[in-house]
Amino acid sequence: MHLDEIHAWICVDDVELSEFALEYSADGMEASCWIPSECDKQFSIHWETTDSVAGQTLNAQVTVDGTRCGSNDMRCSDRTRPHIASGSRNSVATSAETRRPLLFAQQALTDDDNLLNAAISPELGSIRVDIREVRTAPSMRSHRQPPVWDGRFETQVLHERSKKAMGHSVQFGAEYRERNRQLEPAVVVRDLATFVFRYRPIELLRAQGIAPPVVRPQPGASSADHEVVDLTMDDDDDDKAAASEINKLETRLRELKKKDGKVKIKSEPSGVRQEKESVFAPGEVIDLT
Repeated sequence: MHLDEIHAWICVDDVELSEFALEYSADGMEASCWIPSECDKQFSIHWETTDSVAGQTLNAQVTVDGTRCGSNDMRCSDRTRPHIASGSRNSVATSAETRRPLLFAQQALTDDDNLLNAAISPELGSIRVDIREVRTAPSMRSHRQPPVWDGRFETQVLHERSKKAMGHSVQFGAEYRERNRQLEPAVVVRDLATFVFRYRPIELLRAQGIAPPVVRPQPGASSADHEVVDLTMDDDDDDKAAASEINKLETRLRELKKKDGKVKIKSEPSGVRQEKESVFAPGEVIDLT
């Protein structure tokens, strides 16, 4: 999705996901769409601006299913193009030195009626990216803290009759080691853009008419009808075919000459029925079929 010079998208297996039913707010500050989620697939969130200004710090805050997953500054990765700044996120910090990847997975359900009326975030089933301009707060640097895993990313279990039980939810893969930088205190100067990706299984998006149906091949003729026969021949083949045809014709002509005089046809004027007068040799059989 694009909002002016800012672009955000989601990838699975390094391939950008299709976006359906794009909508834009009246003030042009928010864009939303639907994307197809695939069970047990890790995904990454990306953002980019093509209008970065020297001295300006842009930041992206990611929220998944209503829970904040941290923020990253948008940085220039190519000094020859300083006006282009980008960032991405594919995991969440669980401690100062560990992380867990983001992935789509089967929604956890239960028949425990105690959870039938449990509070559910209205943002369940969505991934939100808020792009802001920020500035550092030097007076707060002494309060920098490493990210701490507090369990807030644990998957919520829903009752099987819940209206929010839509098939998939964002969950977290196996923990791996990676040193995380300390959080730099920052103050939001202004909001620039918001992107909301609502995810569902592709089958559900098709059933609801959000994604186009599968295009199935039209029933066609049998493979024999499509068989390609090579009728091309080289010069030698042409000569052989012509000689064979001549031999057949000469043989047929000789056979007809032998029968000459044995079968006579009487011609009548036009419009008069023709009759055949035949003379047969004793015991001879003539095939007139």
